[in-house]
Amino acid sequence: MPVPQSARRRRHKPAKPSSSFPLTPHNNGQWCKKIRGKVHFFGVWEDPQAAHNNYLLVAADLHAGRQPRPTVSAGGASVKQVCNHYLTFQAQKLDVGEIAPRWFEDCRRVAESFARSVGPGRLVSDLLPADFEQYRQSVIRHGLNGRGKGLGAHALSRCITVIRSVFRYAYETDLLDKPMKYGKGLEKPSSRARRKARRAAELSDGKRLLSASQIRAMLDAANSSLRAMVLLGINGGFGNADCARLPAGAVDFGRAVMEFDRPKTGVERVVPLWPETAEALRQVLASRPTPADAESADLVFVTTFGHPWLRENVHRTPDNSIEKVVPIDSIRQEFDKLLGRLGLKRRGIGFCTLRHTFRTWADEVRDQHAIHRIMGHTIPGMSGIYVEEISLDRLRAVVNHVRSKLFGTAKTPQPATPTPATAT
Repeated sequence: MPVPQSARRRRHKPAKPSSSFPLTPHNNGQWCKKIRGKVHFFGVWEDPQAAHNNYLLVAADLHAGRQPRPTVSAGGASVKQVCNHYLTFQAQKLDVGEIAPRWFEDCRRVAESFARSVGPGRLVSDLLPADFEQYRQSVIRHGLNGRGKGLGAHALSRCITVIRSVFRYAYETDLLDKPMKYGKGLEKPSSRARRKARRAAELSDGKRLLSASQIRAMLDAANSSLRAMVLLGINGGFGNADCARLPAGAVDFGRAVMEFDRPKTGVERVVPLWPETAEALRQVLASRPTPADAESADLVFVTTFGHPWLRENVHRTPDNSIEKVVPIDSIRQEFDKLLGRLGLKRRGIGFCTLRHTFRTWADEVRDQHAIHRIMGHTIPGMSGIYVEEISLDRLRAVVNHVRSKLFGTAKTPQPATPTPATAT
């Protein structure tokens, strides 16, 4: 009888080299030790002495509950060591909510791309400005994976920001004894280059705007949840994350107003609601699926299975460190399907095009402070310090003008009298 594949792959755990050996063999093939309630891994079964040495380097810090200080080889830090320390730092910020999962994933992809380009084992002290210039040209031509489409001006700026952050972090945490010299390779594209790139995209793909008839067609064809999101997009300049993280408690149906600090910026946001938007939100809450977990319990929008429409799958290694983050944007997916059904799909058009359209139409009112408050933007300059409140009349004037552009009427929305349906 043939031996099952699982049995052939299974290995027996090795015995400890000595009775005083402080580590224990783990099923994943590494030596480990549980310290202060957390399992830490130090090296593979095949080299217990190296695992023991790794343990001794950080044991005092781990047992004291401190973050182990960075360690580097005798010849200096390698590119891999610097990138790994930086990503560990970013992962800690992700765990406490200081950064978004998508930003962590951007950092991981750029760090891996750079290490692959110059060589992960190469000493940082050996890097020359020419290496950064070569990497810049590589991502411009072939992208981060070296095989795809090259990065544009805006994506290149983001990439350069990450690489500079990696080496600044390394210097500030004593992984490097002097700041890195990049030469001209890590200069960000100029404002002129970014403007030219945006203009070229507009000429090839068209402006990121939707017409009133196109938006009305979307509202007629969308299901109840997506219709409410489209209305939020054009009523108040909501983006994907704004809709996905909207708490039910932010909607005041009695006053037909939504007060909700924008998730991306934390800036105060007040949005007077059109009657159509308020009614659509009321219908969504009345038929909302049961939330799958505590994270989804207070959200206006949840998927059929009770999950947030925008979420991330965090993949972790056996020692619980973050390996990668896979974003799931159900709003983008459903909106793209809607565009496809209506024959409106083209490059550069997505859900946030509604935000662009709202801002463009609202600008005709010429009340910039009111528009900033509706969109969740910081009011610039000293006005942002001294302006404490913007009246609802000014905010309503903005959204009513946009409504007139969409529906051909400028009637002022009246506060809704019925109480909102209870979410299930």
